[in-house]
Amino acid sequence: MARDGIRVTLTLSGGASLGAFQAGTAAALLVAFFHLREEEDLDVRVDALGGASAGALVSLMTAHSLLSGADPVKLLSEAWVERVGIETLFQGGSRGPLTFGKVRRTAPELLEAGGDGGPHQDQGLILNISLTGLQGLTYELEGVRDDPVVASSYDDWGEFEMQPDGGIEQLVEPSGCSPLDFVLASASHPGAFAPRVLDRSGDRDGYREQGVHSFPESGHLWYTDGGLIQSKPLGRVLSAARRISDADADVHRLDLMIDPRSEEPSAAKEWSDPDLQADWASGLSRALAILPAQALYDDLRAVERDNSRIRWADNLVEALLPHRDEKGAREKLRPLAERITSERQKARGAGGDPRDDPGEDAEATDLLRRVIGDIGGLTGKNVVSVDVLSPLILAEETGEDVPSLLAGELLGDFGGFLAQDLRRSDFALGYETTIAWAKQGLEPCGVKADAAERTIEALKNRCPYEWEDVRQGRTGHRDLPWRARLNLARLFARAGRSVIRGSR
Repeated sequence: MARDGIRVTLTLSGGASLGAFQAGTAAALLVAFFHLREEEDLDVRVDALGGASAGALVSLMTAHSLLSGADPVKLLSEAWVERVGIETLFQGGSRGPLTFGKVRRTAPELLEAGGDGGPHQDQGLILNISLTGLQGLTYELEGVRDDPVVASSYDDWGEFEMQPDGGIEQLVEPSGCSPLDFVLASASHPGAFAPRVLDRSGDRDGYREQGVHSFPESGHLWYTDGGLIQSKPLGRVLSAARRISDADADVHRLDLMIDPRSEEPSAAKEWSDPDLQADWASGLSRALAILPAQALYDDLRAVERDNSRIRWADNLVEALLPHRDEKGAREKLRPLAERITSERQKARGAGGDPRDDPGEDAEATDLLRRVIGDIGGLTGKNVVSVDVLSPLILAEETGEDVPSLLAGELLGDFGGFLAQDLRRSDFALGYETTIAWAKQGLEPCGVKADAAERTIEALKNRCPYEWEDVRQGRTGHRDLPWRARLNLARLFARAGRSVIRGSR
């Protein structure tokens, strides 16, 4: 059945210098979206996007390109290939081996790199940034004793509604609590960056409504890499999209997760070899890679379960329809719906939402659907198609594994910061991955075959690098040029000084 358009959400995981892959993927997606809207007259809109760590940085730039008309290929390649080298991250004063000091100061100039005034999205969007709080926030939960159970969470986030006419100012102001400041806090990986403090005083009431009991008097909180916990970022981005999207619109809803490290267990088959001589370093590296992979799996499974429950709930309503007495059903269902809504609002500590009111004229069918949705946690949710854009798409085509395709994976994903060639390779890999995805992914979203072919051709025409010409996959320490090795030595020296300074 034909739909009126496509509503997209984008979720980007962490990845340090592998943000170059995400940047290439996002740039290609925007080229495809702009082509579909401007040339194929298909209503494609991004309602919400967000990410953690490097994914947060790419999300911010992607949002800016969508709303301002900045050239996505020029902007994202300038940022992730040309500028975000380790020399930049050495500058600006630091309490750690690396710093975002210069990035923060030159951000307006960087965001202007893609220009503006090109094809852009007329509707606003929500930017969601994942954070890991270092203080922690406490909640009270109902227990079996008279005293409540106190639980702590270190998962936090920030949300910003961006508008087409907001300009660069909506990204970089006000200082200390701007979207850019949140993004830099999310990207402050503890392996190389000091934590960052954010002014959350403007969110005090929001924390209180969520039942937080430990919000500080200062209104400030310190944060580190948002990818460490990253609890259900996909679910949060979808929830944000529901707040600005028409739930009843007949559109195809699509969430694309951009993840540079998604790979099948077969790519790590050595970890099923009983004769493997596993050492501390290899075990640590594997364990750190597992954490974001597990978070991604849990998030994708949650959306899959919601999709199934929405279909089951609809089937249940349809099965009960022939057996209902309209008047009697309404009289019984209305107070039940109102009580569930009231208790749900009380449990989450939030005020009423206009969408919570089923309406005085609601029919028994709508009330029944609402009650079932509330009980199952499905109210306001729609069936969403989900897909992951990762190097695995190309690996399946070529018969290779993901590590042989990625260039910046060495040094715990920081290797790409050492050499521009590595970042260029991963950017080109991301762009090529989107082309490969589009060959199979556009038509299931309602794009006609001929329009899909023209979109793929438009993608190829805007490709800034031929991946096979620039690929540097599986680069090792010994393959680095002398300048990169020198910078690596400087990084280790700075890390040593930071450790000594911190132990005093």
